[in-house]
Amino acid sequence: MVQTGATGIRQTPPTSATASCSVTFRIGFVADVAGLDSRADAASWRGVRDGLRGQPCAHVDVAVPNRPAQYRQLLRAYAGYDLVIAATFLLTDPVVDVARATPGTRFVLVDPIVAPAAQRNLAVLVFRDDQAAYLAGALASMVTDTGVIAGVYGPGGATDQRTRSGFEHGAAHVRPGITVLGAYQPAPDGLPYANPGWGAAQAKDFVYQGADVVFGAGGSTGKGALRGAAQAGSMCIGADVDSSADPAIGDCLLASAIKHLDRGVALIVADAAAGHWAGGIRTVGLAEGAVELAPVQHEMVPGTGRVTHDCGRAGRRGADNGRMSSKVSNN
Repeated sequence: MVQTGATGIRQTPPTSATASCSVTFRIGFVADVAGLDSRADAASWRGVRDGLRGQPCAHVDVAVPNRPAQYRQLLRAYAGYDLVIAATFLLTDPVVDVARATPGTRFVLVDPIVAPAAQRNLAVLVFRDDQAAYLAGALASMVTDTGVIAGVYGPGGATDQRTRSGFEHGAAHVRPGITVLGAYQPAPDGLPYANPGWGAAQAKDFVYQGADVVFGAGGSTGKGALRGAAQAGSMCIGADVDSSADPAIGDCLLASAIKHLDRGVALIVADAAAGHWAGGIRTVGLAEGAVELAPVQHEMVPGTGRVTHDCGRAGRRGADNGRMSSKVSNN
């Protein structure tokens, strides 16, 4: 286990270097309380393992705390390791504090909701959600019959604003003059990114206003929007992960704007293990394969804007021939 002797910590087997290594690259990986059963934690952990392929002289310790109060304790315990990974946004404040207190150790924070101030020993991995959202907006414009589409987002933070901007710009690029409705989750409801009821109700309201494609982004709030769109008979596009596994969405789903945490983490781990380090913001997007629009579930009937259940391969063809290429910069 990672932290022997600490209380309230679930044990997870480490990944070890071979006995013949004279120098070992050591990584401490701290999950949030959900552990490796969480999609985000599991993706970050997968990225660590992928980033160390071809690195036999590496050792990874994994800590899964039972309560948030242990985050700082575990991060501090890895002071002196070559790299310490804070696996999800839930560790943002703890890793910022510990990195500031231990400037000789390098830390990585994965996918925070709000990127913290730059520190030389803290790399912040940020994903270009807006690029995937741009493609989602382009696809929505290609398939709408009513000329009205909509987006349902989280509570209006910087990430939510970028995602909305990407969706709306992608839609306008493909179909200038299209009507794009949108709403941020109300901040006072106390359930940021976790109010599927509000998301569903907002999606249904947009459908009643004429939207026939709804983009649902922002955690379980966005998932609620997809379900509401399905119940109201609209098409929908998911965000963050492949939404096709949700049976409540059914034939509503055209595509998912996917964020690959594992690919981003693998890049930064591989660089660090190879001796390349830079603190501050590390941005990854389409160019790095860290975001994409996939899989499209339906196919557009050429010249009609309608879809059939077989396909969305037309959406991929649109991307291939440039109609859906993102104009959102990598900078």
